[in-house]
Amino acid sequence: MAERNTLEKLDFGALSSEQQEKLRQFKIKTRIANEKYLRSHPEVEMLLSDFLRDVFLKRPSDIREFAAESGGEAQSSGVGGVQSLVLYNERRKHLAGEEGPDGGFQGGGRLLSSRPVDSRGDAEYDNSPDAGTYPMSACSSKGYQMPVINSTMNSSYTKMQTLMMENPASLFMELVSSIPPPSSPPQPKLRPNETTEEQSLAWNITEKMRNCTKMDHMIEIMRNTSVGPRCFMRAFVAPLSWITIMQNGTDINHEDLTQLLWAAKPLLETMPPSTFVLPPFSQTCHLAEMMKMFATSAVQMCPPRMLWLKTKMLSMMGPFLSQLPLDEVKTIPKEELCEFFRSPDFPPSFQNVQGMLPTLGRTIFQRLKQECSSSDNFTQNMDRLGSLVCFFDGAPALNLTLSRKMLSQIDVCNNSEIEKVKRQLVENILESDNGSSAPEMLQSLGSAVITLPLSKLSRFTPEDLNSSLNSLSQAKWSPAQATTLIKKLLETTETISSEKLLSLGSMVRGVDSSLLKNLKTANLLGKDNLKSISEKMSSLQKTALLDALVKGLPDSLLSSLSLATLEKANLSSVEQLQSRGWTRAQSTFLLKKIVGNKISLGDLRKLDQAVQGVTCEMIEKFNRTETLEMAQTLNRSCILLSRIQIRCAAQKLFASLEEQRAGYFSNIKNAELQAIPALMLIHLPVEKLQNLSDAVCPAFLEKMKEVNLSSLPNSSPARSALTKRAVACLVRTANRSSLGPLLCELDPAWISSLSAGVRNATLQAMASCQFIQPENREPLFKLITASYGDPAHWSEEDTRGLGLLVLLNDTAVERLPAKSWLKSYLSELLDSFSSQQLLPAPKEFRPWFDLSALKRKLFELKTSTAVLNRRKREVVTTLTLANIEDLKLGNVYWTPAQFSRMPVQVFLDAVPTLGEIKNFGTEQLAALRNKTLEAWGGVSMLNESHISNLGCICQSFSAEELGNLSIASLDTLEILATCNFNQTLRTAIWQAFQKVTGISAAGLGALEMVGVGQFICGLQPAQIAQLNSLNFKEAAEAVGRASCPLNITESLKDKAVSVFGKPESWSEAQVSIMGNIISGLSSVELGRLNSSVLPFIQPSAIPLIPSDRFSALSVNQLKALGPDNAAMVTGGQRAGLRVDQRAALDEAVGLKSARADVPISNSNTTPGISPPQPLKGGAAVESMAGHVLLIQAIVLVLLGYIL
Repeated sequence: MAERNTLEKLDFGALSSEQQEKLRQFKIKTRIANEKYLRSHPEVEMLLSDFLRDVFLKRPSDIREFAAESGGEAQSSGVGGVQSLVLYNERRKHLAGEEGPDGGFQGGGRLLSSRPVDSRGDAEYDNSPDAGTYPMSACSSKGYQMPVINSTMNSSYTKMQTLMMENPASLFMELVSSIPPPSSPPQPKLRPNETTEEQSLAWNITEKMRNCTKMDHMIEIMRNTSVGPRCFMRAFVAPLSWITIMQNGTDINHEDLTQLLWAAKPLLETMPPSTFVLPPFSQTCHLAEMMKMFATSAVQMCPPRMLWLKTKMLSMMGPFLSQLPLDEVKTIPKEELCEFFRSPDFPPSFQNVQGMLPTLGRTIFQRLKQECSSSDNFTQNMDRLGSLVCFFDGAPALNLTLSRKMLSQIDVCNNSEIEKVKRQLVENILESDNGSSAPEMLQSLGSAVITLPLSKLSRFTPEDLNSSLNSLSQAKWSPAQATTLIKKLLETTETISSEKLLSLGSMVRGVDSSLLKNLKTANLLGKDNLKSISEKMSSLQKTALLDALVKGLPDSLLSSLSLATLEKANLSSVEQLQSRGWTRAQSTFLLKKIVGNKISLGDLRKLDQAVQGVTCEMIEKFNRTETLEMAQTLNRSCILLSRIQIRCAAQKLFASLEEQRAGYFSNIKNAELQAIPALMLIHLPVEKLQNLSDAVCPAFLEKMKEVNLSSLPNSSPARSALTKRAVACLVRTANRSSLGPLLCELDPAWISSLSAGVRNATLQAMASCQFIQPENREPLFKLITASYGDPAHWSEEDTRGLGLLVLLNDTAVERLPAKSWLKSYLSELLDSFSSQQLLPAPKEFRPWFDLSALKRKLFELKTSTAVLNRRKREVVTTLTLANIEDLKLGNVYWTPAQFSRMPVQVFLDAVPTLGEIKNFGTEQLAALRNKTLEAWGGVSMLNESHISNLGCICQSFSAEELGNLSIASLDTLEILATCNFNQTLRTAIWQAFQKVTGISAAGLGALEMVGVGQFICGLQPAQIAQLNSLNFKEAAEAVGRASCPLNITESLKDKAVSVFGKPESWSEAQVSIMGNIISGLSSVELGRLNSSVLPFIQPSAIPLIPSDRFSALSVNQLKALGPDNAAMVTGGQRAGLRVDQRAALDEAVGLKSARADVPISNSNTTPGISPPQPLKGGAAVESMAGHVLLIQAIVLVLLGYIL
């Protein structure tokens, strides 16, 4: 040591320039040679990692002595050379779950026990045992460049170990210093899959970190660097960060703690629970930050099923309890839970909690109710429940005070089942409260006021409603309720002021469009609540407001502006389109008006919602150097892009990349693949997907984790190709990644070969699959029943775990146990679909599940209290208003006999709900017609309010009865227009409206054409010719939504031609707004349409085109239809096409490659791996068994990757 300290520093200046250059070249060659050696011998890294792990776990005081003992033990036990490699390989097998010495499987369980990885910038680490124990190995396995320490430490590994514990910062700076600064010429050779930009970025970060003197600055720079350098640096600095937290827990501020915890996570993910000690935090927020990291990472401080949730821990966790896994909640000891419930820490723990899963909340609620108090005592303590009060499954028999108290608590709840409780509480209050005034009553009910039937709402006076207007305006009223309230509120006036309109809130839906048309809007524009009330208006109401409102419109009204109005608007720059809610047709029209057929990258970035108007022609005109950035810019607005836009951008991108470098995708690098948006990567041709190099597997798997497959047809060969490529990557790399949505494409026969635990975990991972191939559904259901047994005996945990898979078989849904938890779960499942698109998607883009069995089962569960002799499904009691209001659209399952026995008063109160159902059968409608006659005495006795409330029940009336109805309001027609009237009945309703109003076809204004809706089909061809051209131009989009008989559609097309010109001159925006009118074009007119406008045809118009006319489309036109339109082609239309036309149609859908090109494996072998070949002359039993075990081992490991 003394001699070493007397050495002088190296004097490189003593060397000549030539000598310095030779020395530098020698260093580079040596480093490359060393690196090649280390890459060819990964066991070196593994052995070093093992030693470091032992150091961290045992923390010896004398590192040198510890190292010597470790080396001595290895030598004395004969571990060296080949033997150490054998141990290394055996250890890898054990961690991967391969066959152990006893022929069984080891380690597989650990692969399934990790929690999801933190999504907030931690993608460089995964949660598998290897990645957790060896974070640096995980970095290497992803293809990141490993820094090489080029200081004197290279000569003393023991010294490096010592410094790691005594002064990690110094070693970290050595690591940083090992990466040459940007000024070092020349740059080292690029490593495989590394770009110059990545290397330069790493060097820039190195230079910044050399200038760091504080750890928080160092970590901040690490967080802002690229993934590769960050991965290694973070793994290296993790021990130092955790030591800092442990030694300074009482003095550290919240911001620094957040930084240090982020840096320490790789170490915490590997730390055994037995060695973990909580830092000495003095502030609650510090503990909360620690718990937050545990809840959102792979860190597991407590082994599964360890009873760690004691009262003290529950109090410490507070609001974080709402994020606990369901299994953990079930293991809380009863005594601990009840003690916590009685403690003062319980109420704030569940106060205004957001994002709590209904399953979790209901479990906690039921445990508290059943285990911690009697029924009476529980209701007395309901104010302690906080957000858990939303999980009451029925209103107990409460007095007036407790009913009001509970109603105020559940006022903010929005789960579907609580509505029934609100209704019961309101009934309690109405029956018990005889002393409150009407305004006091209305205000005390809060949001539950919407449970009042029309008969009770109509009893309130205008004075009552005005006094309670502030609370009434916040409730979620149905159209019928809003209409009833507005008529009562405005019964003494025939006008409405803008101030009054703005004060109505949600009740605005009941304002007659004629009042809105004549509204004085001077004080309306610029008001903050104009946007909120306009969002609650119908299309007709919005149109009625537009005459004087063009500038300053909120988005909810903006979408109702016609192209004719936009043409007059002073819009001349892309900046004027920003942050507005344009429709697709409006976006296309305005973009073409402002930029023509070519758009710059700068303008593309500014579009916001107007990105919907970017055409394939605009995409095609980007030059080669801009294409990648164009694709990335579009990807930022992916939720707004159509399938045709995605495909055009992908095709343009792929072509440009191939032009830049021949065979681009056969030798693509990780960074290059990473730059391609996943949304477009899935459209890569199948042959290019199959030829992707294994070297890009890390980037490919990262892309597949969260990719959205909805732009691919369900039967696209790309789905199978993507799955095979991803599975092959998982098998051939050490990457513990996830298949993401591609998991849903796996073959059930392959899944069935797994062990029971892994198989069940795989099935539960498929619970959210949006599409499952038809040929896989029945085998998958058989696999489920083989694993879980008869559906009649499924537990709540199993049913919830299977998710959407319970819908695989209708019979299974019917056999599910009639339990209260099932009703809750199926209600939640059905509610999750309520926000989805109402219009049916074409088969190729439709989710796999059918909800009819679910709805039927839910109907049975909700009505079971009113049903006796369930085996015969014979209802012996009458319908109640509570049942009808609770079922909503599920009322379609009542039988005609049940409707016939319904009390008249129940029918009168429930008629708005029943009137919203469009698909009643003929016999059901007949029963409801009879009930209508019983209630009002005859169809001729119905006034317009009755007709509006009856809604689709009017489908039961004859043409003669409909023709004699008194319909004078466009608002009534708008309500009826949502129903499924046939052409005869539509004509009768139009004639009734015309007779009462005295309006002629020529006198229909734009507003009237919008309000008439589908009943414009009731006009005769001669009347259509009389429509005012300017008004037709304004209302063309609304008229185009009607689906009329061919002769009427042809007349509407003729009117469109007279207004917009010949079809060959129609623009994309014009074709889009014309909707179903397009189906009236003749064969010649269809053949003359510009190919660029075909993707903008509304999909609903495609199946309406007669087959003989559809066949007039050329091959190029068919290719240009786009996926959505091509998928809407009917079997009859397809049958009339030539072979080349059918091929063009398949290409438009996205099925250019036949499925035979990429067969779906039906064997038990892993995709991407050739099955073992039998030996000549037969194989010995042991040999065949070995093959089977080998395949099972591979599958087991693979499923560890997946899950």
